[in-house]
Amino acid sequence: MIKNMARKYEKSSGWIVYRKNNWKIEILLLKWLNSRNNEEYVIPKWHIEGEEIAKDAAIREISEEAWLDVKDLEVIKFITKLNYTFTAAYLANSPTIDKDVYLFLVRYNWDKTPIVQKEERFVWYKWIPIEKIDDINIKFELASIVKRNRTYFI
Repeated sequence: MIKNMARKYEKSSGWIVYRKNNWKIEILLLKWLNSRNNEEYVIPKWHIEGEEIAKDAAIREISEEAWLDVKDLEVIKFITKLNYTFTAAYLANSPTIDKDVYLFLVRYNWDKTPIVQKEERFVWYKWIPIEKIDDINIKFELASIVKRNRTYFI
């Protein structure tokens, strides 16, 4: 018997947040507990709510997930739209999720320490020097996205 396969579409907005620290560029990564309870580095992203536009969702999420003040964040540019599909085994009926993620480059213009949201399964953060981004295992081929957009890290 063939099961009825549930399928959902989601769209999210995310960002690559960077800062200049002593003239060096650093990228903010959050450490997150995935559904298997393993820690992994992620770029924060979340669902676009209602009629919200992707750029506004990106700024809202930075503020909510890392407690960085919106007035200290500057959207430099839209980078790309990522598409991927996964099975959400952690949801009822394990639906297949087709997901679009709108990715923005955002400069952080302050030095306040991020505060991660533990209730969202974030456990820590790390500012990674841009030169070390190849050394971090992260989804979305972040290193290649950063390299293609290096000239915009102003």
